[in-house]
Amino acid sequence: MDPITHALSGLSVSYSLPEQTKRQHIFCIIAASLPDIDNLSFLFGKEMYLLHHRGFCHSFFGGLLLSLLLTGIFRLIYKDVKCLRCLYLSYALVCLHLFLDLITSYGTQLFAPFTNYRCAIPCVFIIDFFFTGILISGILLSSILLKRRKAISMACVCFILIYPIFGKIIQSIQLERTKIVLQQDNQSIHILPAFFSPLYWKIIVENDSHYELRHLSVFSAIKLYPSRRYDKAHLDKFIQQSPNNSLLKSYAWFVDYPAVLKKSKNLQIIDLKFISANVWFHHLYDDKHIPFMLYVYPDNHYMIH
Repeated sequence: MDPITHALSGLSVSYSLPEQTKRQHIFCIIAASLPDIDNLSFLFGKEMYLLHHRGFCHSFFGGLLLSLLLTGIFRLIYKDVKCLRCLYLSYALVCLHLFLDLITSYGTQLFAPFTNYRCAIPCVFIIDFFFTGILISGILLSSILLKRRKAISMACVCFILIYPIFGKIIQSIQLERTKIVLQQDNQSIHILPAFFSPLYWKIIVENDSHYELRHLSVFSAIKLYPSRRYDKAHLDKFIQQSPNNSLLKSYAWFVDYPAVLKKSKNLQIIDLKFISANVWFHHLYDDKHIPFMLYVYPDNHYMIH
């Protein structure tokens, strides 16, 4: 999820606790946002960012170390800090952060450093306006109705945990609708959250040589919008040509639906999970703004833009 939503989730948890102090609110906001410190990996290059963002700092083990570090820092600043309480609270908020990232298409490496497998249950879009909007409303309401702050904030915390379940149910329904229309098996159809999910979804139909990208609305009666076709990018062939290129291997590990965007002098490869299937928002993802695009140059040189 986005940084604002993570911070709001931390503040919601803090408002629901028995103790209400400014120090605790700050502590909870920091703890709920702390795993995103690995965003600094971009300072060391695009490949390091691919490998380490949502990597060790977004794992159960790395999150524990971050919680220990945060507790230690607060103990140095405030001598009256109860270390065990702070550690439990910070680790719970770090795990909440991992949960909010787990439910997006990007996923997170929950078990790093023991494995770099990226876990994902993609049922919520990475920037969910409904999700964030309700949290903002809850925070504002609890700031006005102070006597009911804990009850309102507890409802927000329950909402954080329940909302993805609701999204997953809607996603499963959309999958069944898509199977009926396309008459294809479950293995070749991927349903991902899109802008304004759970109202809109992205469908990726996988074939042997290509993908079909479609938009689906819950308002349409078993109807699919026209598809856009993309040739599959067979990255294993590029790896065979450049077996020692670490950037190419890292990119192949990172992407889920590698597709060819343009066949020209410089081949452009993208991951379809970063493209909008909604025609209303497609202009936001023009050729210059698609994230994590791989350029393949004729001399077997590779670069990520």
